[in-house]
Amino acid sequence: MNNLEMSKGFGAAGILVIVGIIIIVGGLLYSGALRQEADLREDDTSLSSESENESMMNDENNENMVMPEIGTEDEMMSDEGSMMEEGDNALVTVDITGKNFEFSQKEIRVKKGDRVRINFTSTDGFHDWVVDEFNAVTTRVSTGDSTFVEFVADTAGTFEYYCSVGNHRSLGMKGSLIVE
Repeated sequence: MNNLEMSKGFGAAGILVIVGIIIIVGGLLYSGALRQEADLREDDTSLSSESENESMMNDENNENMVMPEIGTEDEMMSDEGSMMEEGDNALVTVDITGKNFEFSQKEIRVKKGDRVRINFTSTDGFHDWVVDEFNAVTTRVSTGDSTFVEFVADTAGTFEYYCSVGNHRSLGMKGSLIVE
């Protein structure tokens, strides 16, 4: 066998070995990335639970917590199915869901002075519901979980609500709260 024949045989075998190594390394990197993503999701969920528990234990936060009134005699149901009370401040209940990069409603309308309760459920992914101007923030919830926030819409205008998780807001997970 001359040197030319040896180099041809070794070249093909060498290429196969290199391609095999690349495939194995690529597979290992990909499986490691999947494990890391799962660990990050688990960490986000546990961090959310820990911060929620810390928040509940903090007396200063409990002073500002608004608890819903249940079962008063002055309540009646409106045509839209939201709870109304006689008097100046109506309780408007809005059920909204969030999935990857969108809310079920792009617009919510209420009257100035209304007490607003947002019942938020995640149907796909890890999300929350936030409107900065009223300091209204739900806890972050995972797929199938629900939470709520109550606030008084005491300023007229159009305000953006959004999901504050990662870059969800910039990917379009937002809507308009219109206070008339």
